[in-house]
Amino acid sequence: MSTARRFCPTFIALLAALCVGTAGCTKQDTTPIQIGFVAGLTGKAADLGIGGRNGAQLAIDAFNAAGGLNGRPINLILKDDESSGERGKLVVGELVASKVTAIVGPMTSAVAAATAPIANDAGILMMGGTVTTTALTGIDDQFFRVIGSTTAHSATMANYLYESRKVRRAHLLVNLANKAYADSWATDFDTALKAREGGSTVRIDYTSSATTSFDELAARLMKGSPDAIILVTHTLDATHIANRLAKRQSKAVHVTSEWAGTGKLNELGGASVEGFVVPQYLDLNSTRPAYLAFHADYLKRFQQPPGFPAVVAYNATQVLLRALREQQTGESLKQTVLRLKTFEGLQESIRFDAFGDVQSPTYLTEVRDGNYVPLK
Repeated sequence: MSTARRFCPTFIALLAALCVGTAGCTKQDTTPIQIGFVAGLTGKAADLGIGGRNGAQLAIDAFNAAGGLNGRPINLILKDDESSGERGKLVVGELVASKVTAIVGPMTSAVAAATAPIANDAGILMMGGTVTTTALTGIDDQFFRVIGSTTAHSATMANYLYESRKVRRAHLLVNLANKAYADSWATDFDTALKAREGGSTVRIDYTSSATTSFDELAARLMKGSPDAIILVTHTLDATHIANRLAKRQSKAVHVTSEWAGTGKLNELGGASVEGFVVPQYLDLNSTRPAYLAFHADYLKRFQQPPGFPAVVAYNATQVLLRALREQQTGESLKQTVLRLKTFEGLQESIRFDAFGDVQSPTYLTEVRDGNYVPLK
């Protein structure tokens, strides 16, 4: 037997021993990657958070079913911010302490405004959900979002009402419980309507609470017979006001902002919200295959069609998942997203600017027979 052939078994044995001693170099890392999800999962505005949670979970489940990130699954850690900025600070602090890789959410602008600085200081990318306040626009930080700010959204509504519904005088009810959003939307709407000849607004601020007098608010909104009454508040309060307006036989055009435009508006409002003009962050007529597949999966799992909170949170989660998949050595997730820049959402492309902001459309609908019917 040759020397080479006598050496071969010994060499193989040495290699085997080396592999045993350094098993970590060949064993696949299956440690879960932790991603936080922050939203109001209880309370009056829970429809936003629950829809968002469902959308994010569908994205995570599909990613894990496809093998995760090189065999590593994603764990979604749920945190209920109760739609409160103070509570949001607490739970985001908990996620930072647990060293999550990234955060999806929050779903309200007020909580985002309160918590974005915490994520930024920790260097953790926060991919906002249904957050549209202009207060977070144009800032070089760790807060990104997949929908545009209120500037374009409220202008779309103002122009529609002025041109198609002949609205010149609008009264706005503004819920300061989510001040960062509501104040931003109302201010931008005011600017857009007043830019048109004869356009004027009256603003009525309140903070939603257990003692809110909806009868009083409805009376104030109807005083002076405005052309339109616009409810910049969450779904539950919007249905309470709608009921009072119907009882008082209001003749104004009734409108909500996107905040109230969930499935709960029709479910809770019933006949009192018939004819309401409601803007949405999603196109109900979309025929894109990705959206139709998502719609079918969501309906099968949750026994109800997805609303805009689910679509937005799904898109936000997908951005993070792709960034994780394509992140380069030494690159932060923020840097990865900015390098990739363009992502495919369920209904349209998402293009981030240098500050993590995007532009996105608003789709106007009208409630007819308990359904949202797109307006052309």
